[in-house]
Amino acid sequence: MAGRYLPQNPGSVAEIALRGKDKEVALLRDRWLLLHIHTLVILSVVIFSAIFNGSPPAVLAAGPGKAKPEIAKLTVGLPVPAISFLPVWVADQNGFLKEEGVAEIRVLAFRGDADVMQSLAAGTVDLDVASLNGLISSINSGQKFKGVWAGYNMPLFDWYAQPKFKTIAETKGGRYGISKYGGLSDSLTRYILRKAGLDPDRDVKILQLGGSTEFLAAMEAGQLDAAILSFPQTYMAAEKGFVKLMSQKEQIAPDWPTHLVYAKEEFIAKNPNTIKAFLRATSKAIEWIKANPDEAAKLASKQMKFKVEHCRRGIDEIKGGWYSDGSPPQKGMKIFWEITVQAGDVTEPWPESKWLDQSFLKTRDQWRK
Repeated sequence: MAGRYLPQNPGSVAEIALRGKDKEVALLRDRWLLLHIHTLVILSVVIFSAIFNGSPPAVLAAGPGKAKPEIAKLTVGLPVPAISFLPVWVADQNGFLKEEGVAEIRVLAFRGDADVMQSLAAGTVDLDVASLNGLISSINSGQKFKGVWAGYNMPLFDWYAQPKFKTIAETKGGRYGISKYGGLSDSLTRYILRKAGLDPDRDVKILQLGGSTEFLAAMEAGQLDAAILSFPQTYMAAEKGFVKLMSQKEQIAPDWPTHLVYAKEEFIAKNPNTIKAFLRATSKAIEWIKANPDEAAKLASKQMKFKVEHCRRGIDEIKGGWYSDGSPPQKGMKIFWEITVQAGDVTEPWPESKWLDQSFLKTRDQWRK
């Protein structure tokens, strides 16, 4: 027919339909290939850009439920170098923080709660892992700090004295060592003195000297009559012949809000993914310590320069107080607030909302995966 193009040997209707399907399949295949090529190009650009700018790409740093940390460098403050902070050192030295996208961390140990709080206020550190007493004191002084995580719920302390003393009451007129006035060691020492019928301000002299290492050295030198000690100095004190007068775990409470993780409210608001990365890493560290206590003891010994056997014994005694899910203590909180009211730091127990940003604990099942 004139004016119309007819294909040569068009074949049967079935053959024509088959060729139509082949073309449709080919078209779908080509579209699939173009889509994947496009995706690979975008991914390559993102990776190249991230490498060029010196930071890991978000697609590599974040898995399901894990957003990229807002900052790659983190500084953490500790009030003293004690074995209860071992999860922080393990998270750093075993690479758990790097796995979570925190490329560089500095862990700074100070001389008590007051110093580490001042460092947080000044911006020298980003996060503190320190006592609830210190946090309360900072909030009372006008600092905009909030806790984000608990999980360090072990009662750490025992009180040791010169061999001539057998009870707390007998230390009347003596000298006690604490880390800093207003800190955890101070409030606990004042509580046990009152419990023994002594007035902390009149019947004894309380001296702030640093930490357990300094207390033990001062006791050996005869400059202190008694002191509040934590592991492993408690073992060392017993070996040197000093007398144990009281135990926090046995005479005060079986668990305690010994340390919390906290920061400035502004930092929390701007860096929630960085905080979550830190908490995931320290949670991994807690599980690793419990599964590998011998290796953990060696790391603690290297970090704090104590005997491996002392560190191993200390881990066994306090590992039950490390909660990888960040839960606060159950039984010790009531007595904690009793002591805090008695010390005059608060007039009544605070609601959690006043000192704790609960969003991290409430959503932990989502972002800890």
